Amino acid sequence: MPILQAARRVYHEHSDFVLFAVLFVAFRFMTLLLYRPGGFIADYSDYNTSYLPFAQWSDGGLYPFVHYWLEWPPLFAWWVVGIYRLSSLIPQWTDPRLWYNTFLGLSFLPFEIGNFVLVYLMGMELYDRTKALKCALIYACLFAPVYVWSGWNDSVSLFFLLLGLYLLLRGRPFLAGITGGLGFWVKVIPILLGPVGLRVLAGARRKVLFLIGLCVSAFVIALPFLWLNARFLWAFFANLMGRSTWETVWALLDGYYSYGVVTADRLTIPSDFTSHPSALPWPVITAVFALVLLWLYTRRVPYAQKLTTVALSGLTINLFTLYSKGYSPQFIVQLIPFAVLLLPSLKGISYLILLDVMNFLEATVYFIILPDERWLLVTTVLLRTLLIIALSLEYGLILFDVRSARVTTLHRRASTALLVCIGVSLCGLIYPLGQAYISSRRQAEVHSPVSALVEMQSFPGGLAASGCPFQDVGITSATSESHCGSWPRASQPVSAVAHTSTGEHAHGPERHPFARGELYRYNANQQQ
Repeated sequence: MPILQAARRVYHEHSDFVLFAVLFVAFRFMTLLLYRPGGFIADYSDYNTSYLPFAQWSDGGLYPFVHYWLEWPPLFAWWVVGIYRLSSLIPQWTDPRLWYNTFLGLSFLPFEIGNFVLVYLMGMELYDRTKALKCALIYACLFAPVYVWSGWNDSVSLFFLLLGLYLLLRGRPFLAGITGGLGFWVKVIPILLGPVGLRVLAGARRKVLFLIGLCVSAFVIALPFLWLNARFLWAFFANLMGRSTWETVWALLDGYYSYGVVTADRLTIPSDFTSHPSALPWPVITAVFALVLLWLYTRRVPYAQKLTTVALSGLTINLFTLYSKGYSPQFIVQLIPFAVLLLPSLKGISYLILLDVMNFLEATVYFIILPDERWLLVTTVLLRTLLIIALSLEYGLILFDVRSARVTTLHRRASTALLVCIGVSLCGLIYPLGQAYISSRRQAEVHSPVSALVEMQSFPGGLAASGCPFQDVGITSATSESHCGSWPRASQPVSAVAHTSTGEHAHGPERHPFARGELYRYNANQQQ
């Protein structure tokens, strides 16, 4: 049969890659079944904290872009809802998320496999087979792609970005445009293929075909959602343009030190999509980046050389990342393939490992373990920005084919010095982070028994509690407040007079001793 003969031929030509591809698939499949993001630190991923809540609204008959809008494109939102409805047909395990997480991860798995294959295929377009296999193995061995795939949807949008770029390299403009338009409705980043395609394709006919494919596919996907509820689709775009800053240099300038949130009401059409005020001159910032891109895209570069097309794409993604108001740690996957393809060396790996380490410090150490250490967020954001700028310079040298011996020597020394300095700086964070961790855990050891008691004992009839000598404990229980009881902070040891005064209006007290003090709980008289 012709199909079997073609399969045998492909296997014999790429037998080494097929071997590693089988291992790649098996590793990710078993990872999905037996590991979950966050490890022992926190059970955290967008599968559960972001996607599952809106999918569960379908239990009440509410569906995305019909009854509410989301910050994710509608195609992806319905994808998640469909997976959730499918998982609900199977009897639940003791952890009810099992089948939902498994099915969602499995639905993303073909795209993650596709990313691996596309890195290899683009490596074949740029280099020989040995170097292409090297690029694929570097991608397979990196931690960030498998981690992001197991908890976020960015591997899917990356697939459409890479597939569109590969089709551009192969001279298939119409299919590349369709891919970019379709990928936009999963996550917006593949739309950046638009300016790249219009720049690198030769001839007006190819450019027009690319633009038609891009616009037609984007419009066809949008059409049913425009028909169902155009106002909610507009809210998606308004939120995209109007969101506040987070986890970027722009957010630091705004004085914002947390992650990206959407505070607008999703059941209505808000007039304001910001979560915090900003005094930054965004028209000026936008104009500056637009001028940089205009200069970049008007240079005379031989795009017939496929390496320059990949370099322009990587540079465009980097500049967009630097310009964007927000950055989330999972966005690292949109940076990885270009570093792998353009810098398949120890230097390229060093860039990616440092970015991965800073992701860990930012997403896990700062946001989960040490949320009060704002200096850590400032440090990681600045270092990450510096690395992205350095990668942009690397791509620029490739794009403009700079081969001057003097520039090459200077560049090699400067990049090595930068990577070493950042690596040493990150090692230098171990001691202050260790001290901060020890301090925070000691505080938690003191406060956690008290907090647990307050939550457990807060029920109707509880009037107050005072402690001795829990100075500046600052415990407040939302539960107790809702039931008209309170556990106010004791800044000084409570005297017998205080006990007597409170006791006039309450039964008790109940005494609760702790290692470093005690709490007294009074039950209000029924007639009070």
